[in-house]
Amino acid sequence: MAKLPKLSEHQGVVIEVDGASIGVVNPQGKIKTLSTVCPHAACDVEWNDSEKTWDCPCHGSRFKADGSLLQGPAVRGLDPVKAEIEGDQITLKK
Repeated sequence: MAKLPKLSEHQGVVIEVDGASIGVVNPQGKIKTLSTVCPHAACDVEWNDSEKTWDCPCHGSRFKADGSLLQGPAVRGLDPVKAEIEGDQITLKK
């Protein structure tokens, strides 16, 4: 369990929940949780606040806020992460 930061629309952040790093984004007024592991080479993506994208520093893959692929070399988007949000608390679902 972790405290969910307040996110304005189109804002994202990487947080640690139950020992795992996850991406949390608010692309259209609804919180979405994503894996931060790039499917290309397993590097951790970072939130790019100016572009509103998830960017991989290793080989340049870029992903839209919702995790879908924007630019390779990755060939698919970021994996969704199942999480439960209650108030300002977030817990990973098993």
